[in-house]
Amino acid sequence: MGLPGRDNLSSYGGRMQNYSDPVDPTTDEDAEWRNKYAANVAAMTHTIPRAVRSFLGSTAGATAIADPSTGFIHDAVWGDSSIVKPSATYIATGMYDVIWPATVTDELDVTHTLTIRRAHASAETDGVWRDAKAKVTAANKVRVFTYQATGAAPNLDQLAGEVITVWIY
Repeated sequence: MGLPGRDNLSSYGGRMQNYSDPVDPTTDEDAEWRNKYAANVAAMTHTIPRAVRSFLGSTAGATAIADPSTGFIHDAVWGDSSIVKPSATYIATGMYDVIWPATVTDELDVTHTLTIRRAHASAETDGVWRDAKAKVTAANKVRVFTYQATGAAPNLDQLAGEVITVWIY
């Protein structure tokens, strides 16, 4: 299957056994070692992040969401080209939607339908309490809620100009 899907050891041909001892360990692969890394890779497909997107909090009512001027913007197990860059949209005070493509193509040119299982978000801070939470709202969409403490309770806040990052699994 391959990422962004989930695999198990059988996806990689199952447990293998040597037909004979490896003749040259620099060119022949021992089945015991291959089984270990195939099992590890299959296990990682269950929990590793599939994609990450950073954007700047907007001013209230803004329609365009800006990317950070320096540093990280987006990446995914299917690439970081502009074609697969998720959009970030202002929804309401302290709320943004981040939308990934409905289908993505892996490095083996296999197309996958994207299904986000979990997401989380964070907001950069300079000592002022800021937070971001994420909720999967569709197979390829995450709603982000941003907060800044004012008084005793945290309140929804735009976090205008602050970097907000979303991870999907």
